[in-house]
Amino acid sequence: MRARTTRFLGATAIAACACLTLTGTASAVAPANGLEEVIAAAGSDTTADITGAILADANTAASKASWNTDPDNYVNVPPLLSGTQTFTVPADPFADQVVYSASNPAPNGSSQGKAALKASAEALDGKIDIARSSSARSSSDPSTFEFFAFATDGVTWASSATGSGAGLSLTLAQLRGIYDGSITNWNQVGGANAAIAVYLPQTGSGTLSFFTGTVLGFDPTTKPVTIKRFQEHDGNSILAADRSRAIAPFSIAQWIAQGNAVTADKRAGFTVNPLTGAGFNGSPVSGSTGSYTPAFTTAFLGSRSVFNVVDSRTPSYDQAKRAVGFDNGDSASTAGRLCGGAYAAKIKQYGFLTISGPNGLSCVKS
Repeated sequence: MRARTTRFLGATAIAACACLTLTGTASAVAPANGLEEVIAAAGSDTTADITGAILADANTAASKASWNTDPDNYVNVPPLLSGTQTFTVPADPFADQVVYSASNPAPNGSSQGKAALKASAEALDGKIDIARSSSARSSSDPSTFEFFAFATDGVTWASSATGSGAGLSLTLAQLRGIYDGSITNWNQVGGANAAIAVYLPQTGSGTLSFFTGTVLGFDPTTKPVTIKRFQEHDGNSILAADRSRAIAPFSIAQWIAQGNAVTADKRAGFTVNPLTGAGFNGSPVSGSTGSYTPAFTTAFLGSRSVFNVVDSRTPSYDQAKRAVGFDNGDSASTAGRLCGGAYAAKIKQYGFLTISGPNGLSCVKS
């Protein structure tokens, strides 16, 4: 096992570096430190694809010539591997190589991503530098966590486009009735005569905690209803025999990204549907195949911020923040590219609403 150093390695080089932003103004974003570090992000399924696109851009020749001049290698760890699939995070000055597989699973979901970041910070092992999270800060998160909200997603209910709940709008009361077991058949809410198969995402999912805690306002597992599990935002992971009569929460952004073919289409015929009496009553999506855009507003009960999380104790904290964050008091001209607004078009392409923060920033730090 390699002996660990700290993020202060190379401090002399940092102090001597007169680093500039893309616009040439002095930046509060952490400067290059001369080390070729591997910055690994893991956690939320909801933001895995948009994060992958942003970090891939950080590794391009243009980015390495302009701001990622160490050059650091940004790696986005997938949340789920199956069969013989593997994913390797290369070694760097702080961390040994890590190979994820079905037998050594990667962090799957916001809770596991944050837990992996915390463990990495406490061990100073450099394995995980950024946690993808669709959950806001919780009371159990360490004070050294910094949350950078960079986009807004929506969560609504989904059903098969040709199944028992096709074409319906549910009221918030009806949705809650399905998940508390008082509504058991689609014909009770205007659909076909078929028992409702009730699904929730895998445990540890940020979408799960948001949907149950905010949209429903209760934990369905404490109610007289049979709950089945699926991998969030993946209609293929719902049992084939259940799909025509299933209900499940779904990220609007993920549905749009899959429909726009910027990521793999795992919708399996499921549509994201209107939820009335929850602050926004219309269709959550507008447009057509390949050009879908979010149509909900932040008044919608199902709207939520999504985050990148860093921990100030990790060896590569400064470099992780180069890709996802900014320092207090920054403006758009001195922030990192994500929080400086450079990825607004990409964020929309992946189905999210952009954020308008203070000082022209496209992130909000908490």
